[in-house]
Amino acid sequence: MATETGLRVLLVEDDAAFAGFLGIALRTGVEPAAVDAAGDLISALEQIRQTRPDAVVLDLNLPDSEGLATLRAVLAAAPQMPIVVLTGVADVEVARQALQLGAQDWLLKGHLDADVVQRAIRYAIERKQLTDRLVQAQKLEIAGRLANGVAHEFNNVLTAIAGSAQLVEDAADAEARASALELLRRASRQGIALSRQLLSLARNPPVNAAVVSTAGLVDNGRLLVQAVLPSTVQLEVGPIADVPVRLDPGQFDQLLLNLVLNARDAMPQGGTLRISVTAEAAHAAAHESEWASRDPLYAVVRVSDTGVGIDPSIKPRLFEPFFSTKGARGTGLGLAVVAEIVERFGGAIHVESRLGAGTTFAVCLPAVSESAEE
Repeated sequence: MATETGLRVLLVEDDAAFAGFLGIALRTGVEPAAVDAAGDLISALEQIRQTRPDAVVLDLNLPDSEGLATLRAVLAAAPQMPIVVLTGVADVEVARQALQLGAQDWLLKGHLDADVVQRAIRYAIERKQLTDRLVQAQKLEIAGRLANGVAHEFNNVLTAIAGSAQLVEDAADAEARASALELLRRASRQGIALSRQLLSLARNPPVNAAVVSTAGLVDNGRLLVQAVLPSTVQLEVGPIADVPVRLDPGQFDQLLLNLVLNARDAMPQGGTLRISVTAEAAHAAAHESEWASRDPLYAVVRVSDTGVGIDPSIKPRLFEPFFSTKGARGTGLGLAVVAEIVERFGGAIHVESRLGAGTTFAVCLPAVSESAEE
C-alpha cells in the first residue's frame, strides 16, 4: 500500500543495470516512490502477495516466464493492480496486446527519464481507479434496471415455496410428501441462486477468477436474463457448447446482463433474443477481427437480437465510456464495462450489425486446456 512519503511500486526486471536505473528514476524526481524489486515471476508474485504495492512495472521477458504469459500471471494474482509494461522497440505490438489484456500503460526501454517513468505510474494508477469506479457505477445502473424484474422473479420463487409447503401439509402419504418436499427444495435453491447473483453484482469484491464451464455460466445467468426481458421479447438459448474458461462468474453475469439489456433496448416493439456458445478454433474466431493468438480454442458467447441494428457511423464508439444513443434512458456505461471485463480475462469482443436486421455481440474467451487447468 501507499507509504507516508508516496507510492509503493514493485519493479519486476531481471537486468540488474536497467533495474538500477529504473529504481533511481522511481525514487527521485517530482514524486518519489518506495521501490521493491523482483528479478523473476515467482518472486514478483510473492512480493505482490506480501506487500500489495500501488503499481507494478513489469518486464514481460523474465527468466521463468516470457511475453504475455507473464502479464496474464500477474493479472491472475492481482487483477485490480495497475500495471505498466516495459518493452523494447521491436515489441511495440506486444505492448498494445498487453493493454488489451489489462495493462494500463507501457514504457519503451531506451527512451526513459525519471519524469516519464513517474508520470506513467501515476497515470496508470489513476486510469485503473477510474475504470474501477466506472464498473461500480454501472453496477448501480444495472441494479436499478433489475429491480422490477427481480421482484417478479422472487415473487415466483416465494409463490412456489408457499405452494410446495401447502402440498407437504396436505400430502396423503409419504410418497406425495417426498415429492412436495423436493419441489420445496428446488424452489429454495432457485431463490438462493438468484440472491447470490444479485449480491455478486451489488458488491465490489476482488476478482475471483476460477475455471468454470460456459454451459453452467449461461444456465446460472438465465434467471437474471429472464427477469429483465418483457413478454414481447422471446428468449432462445442454444446451442450451448460446454467449454472450460477462466473468469469470475459474477463478472460474467454482469457482462451477459449488459448485452441482454442492450439487445432488449434495441427491440422496443419486441422480437427475439438468442444466446449461444460455440467452441471455435483460433483462425475461425479471428475472422474479421483481432482474435488470432497462439491459443487453439475459444468459447464464443453470442448474444443476438432482431432489433433496429447499429448505424455504421457510431460502431467505432460503441465501447467508449458515457457514449450513448439512448438519450436520458442510458448512461453509456454498459458496453464500456463489457469491454473492460472481456479484456480483463484475456478475451475480445466483435460486433456484427445491419440496420433494420439486428445485431450480434460475440464475446471470445480463451478456453482452458486440461493441462492449464491442472
